Amino acid sequence: MKDVFFIERDPYAPVRHCYTISKILYEGKSKYQEIMVLESPEFGKLLVLDGVVQLDEKYEFLYHEYLAHVPLHAHPSPENVLIIGGGDGGTLREVLKHSCVRRAVLVDIDREVIEVSRRFFPTLSCSFDDTRAIVVNEDGYRYIQDYENEFDVVLVDSTDPVGFAHVLTTEEFFRFVHRALKEDGILTAQTESIHYHLDMVVKIQNNLKKVFPIVDLYTSVVPIYAGYWWTYSIASKKYSVRTPRRAVEVPTKIYSEEMHKYAFLPENFYRRLLSGEYKY
Repeated sequence: MKDVFFIERDPYAPVRHCYTISKILYEGKSKYQEIMVLESPEFGKLLVLDGVVQLDEKYEFLYHEYLAHVPLHAHPSPENVLIIGGGDGGTLREVLKHSCVRRAVLVDIDREVIEVSRRFFPTLSCSFDDTRAIVVNEDGYRYIQDYENEFDVVLVDSTDPVGFAHVLTTEEFFRFVHRALKEDGILTAQTESIHYHLDMVVKIQNNLKKVFPIVDLYTSVVPIYAGYWWTYSIASKKYSVRTPRRAVEVPTKIYSEEMHKYAFLPENFYRRLLSGEYKY
């Protein structure tokens, strides 16, 4: 049998990842995007949206653990958490590992992504039926406008900022988030690669700085994302975020108190990055 390959069509990357594929498990199109599930001998099942691999079974924890646990441990007692996007369920799974979380609202516009994840990714979608989880199929940008002083932590687990996801990187959106957060609330969003999307990272950081008093940037290495060195922009209304405020007691594969601290860019390099001194 000849090898079959899937080549991504990532509109924001100067490279194209090519995956060896053993089987196409699902292929469909929702109201919002193309959805595929592929079987890879190396990575396990892959979730593909609009031609771009969003996650793989083997390494997904390198993304979901960092997105969820850094802000949740930077907060002393996160009880109410909002996830915008994240229809695969991986971020929800990590959030609900925290016993202090009483309610986790997941708002994803595309119901079909959730249904596909339930069918093909049980290790990610395992928390959808948790009694603390509330799943809403709406536009997250519109949803958050109805809330004030409601959430302890907001996590933006979106696709690349093209199409309907672009508004989730704007100053206007961050002002809605600021209002929806409690007085000591924290926001974290995935914000692409330092290598290939530096201008975008800096723009988002600057938008956050117009709204929040404390803004920072941390990273993890995600093998399936173009550029690999992936960023997470974090903004806080009150607390510094570089050190955990609670003991790390949740079960994880890589995240720990030590890894929390190492995830943040050295402050001098962070300043150079935002000032434009760091150039390729």
